[in-house]
Amino acid sequence: MATNFTGNWKLVESENLEAYLKAMDNDTGKTAMTGTPRCEIQQDGDNFRIKIIALKTTEINFKVGEQFEGELQQGKAKITPSWDDSKLRFDIDSPKGKQIQEREILPDGRLRVVLGAPDGTKCTRILARE
Repeated sequence: MATNFTGNWKLVESENLEAYLKAMDNDTGKTAMTGTPRCEIQQDGDNFRIKIIALKTTEINFKVGEQFEGELQQGKAKITPSWDDSKLRFDIDSPKGKQIQEREILPDGRLRVVLGAPDGTKCTRILARE
């Protein structure tokens, strides 16, 4: 059975954010990424609604296994969500190149989000339930 990600989440920890933003050549996202974003996730099986609330609110709706088009700071991207064991993985084909994102629930109940830049630089963000 797939992991249930449903909940309201708040950022509590970041690792390697500066290097990730540099690898993404993204000075404009620095303010948004270094704030304290919140994330609302609603999940019904393989159907998701993820709402990210930061300087700008973004909402995506998708079904795992079905590619969709999303709007990133770098422009439009093709995003393919899939399950990797209990991790929710996104393979992203963006104007900057291939990126990955992975979400998983840790044993302590927190949500780990790993962001991967095209050059392999990774940033880990930890969120806790509100």
